[in-house]
Amino acid sequence: MVTSEFKVNYLRPAQGTDILVRAEVVSSGRTQAVCRCEIFAVSDGKEALCAIALGTIAGTNRAKPES
Repeated sequence: MVTSEFKVNYLRPAQGTDILVRAEVVSSGRTQAVCRCEIFAVSDGKEALCAIALGTIAGTNRAKPES
């Protein structure tokens, strides 16, 4: 596996009492997978979106050496 793309958009400083992260697989196929992640700062029960990340990983089809 190799990382073919990784991007983070920082929207605001993460100020609060806790950090909450929600992530999901957007697409998963035979050769690559794309995941999205949202990072929230939590203060007084309110969530504020601080960053969004998107990553793509790709499989490498390396042939195994013959014995």
